[in-house]
Amino acid sequence: MTIINTPYVTCVDLGGTKLAIANIQNGEIIAFHQVPICADLSKDDFNAFLISEITPFITNACQGICIGVPGLVETGTGFVIEVLNIPNWQNVELKTLIESTFKLPALIHNDANCFTYGIYNNAKYCHFDNLVGVTLGTGLGAGLILNSRLYTGKQSAAGEFGSFPYLDGIIEDYCSGQFFKRQGIDGLATFQLAEAGDSNALAIFAELGEHLGNAIIQVVQAFNPEVIVFGGSVSKSAPFFINTLQTTLQNKLPPSVFNALQIHFTQDTKTALFGAYYLFQVEVISCD
Repeated sequence: MTIINTPYVTCVDLGGTKLAIANIQNGEIIAFHQVPICADLSKDDFNAFLISEITPFITNACQGICIGVPGLVETGTGFVIEVLNIPNWQNVELKTLIESTFKLPALIHNDANCFTYGIYNNAKYCHFDNLVGVTLGTGLGAGLILNSRLYTGKQSAAGEFGSFPYLDGIIEDYCSGQFFKRQGIDGLATFQLAEAGDSNALAIFAELGEHLGNAIIQVVQAFNPEVIVFGGSVSKSAPFFINTLQTTLQNKLPPSVFNALQIHFTQDTKTALFGAYYLFQVEVISCD
């Protein structure tokens, strides 16, 4: 790692299948690394893996570390309660572990909240007072900007509508990578078939759009946001499900609410890292 003298923040985006780390300085990424994760590691082994991946990014210029976790987190204490996609990594005193290891302040947030705050701090979206960010990947996560403030709830679980009951399971089962997994099909392969015009693949994505529309209706009726921004790997296939998503919303929402709602997609894979950076600025640096 190149020696750096100007202060920076080390930001970590922990997903269901990969770990992304970036050093961000004055709003710009100066170092970046991404690696797949093994979700079957024991709790101690996963902690060791996380520490080993972060270590090369730490120098004397590092101001601290912010980690986005795909699960329930007590933000105040940095205690990770539960991560569904990493089943053995539960009840982790992550803030304590990171701070004792690196002797630096640490901030632990839900990854969808990091994504949403990254969206909100983008010049394209900072003028919206009420915004919902949705990550569609291995699972489904969501964050809320209400009256120009990130609302997380006590355990960073506010807005996590992916866990709402739906059909014979939960919304996440039908609106994320789990939608393909439960059918025994590969999401990427289905995407490639859809690109080639395969009718069965196109029908699968149309069904995904309908399920997602039904899920979004609950969020819109609860929070009445101005814009919903989707990110994550599944969102790359938006052209194949946007029509059924919009049709479902139009058919089931009051016309005035539907007409006022904007649906956007982003392909920026580093949004959550920037969100972690801005959260650290607000919740740690500005409070020093």
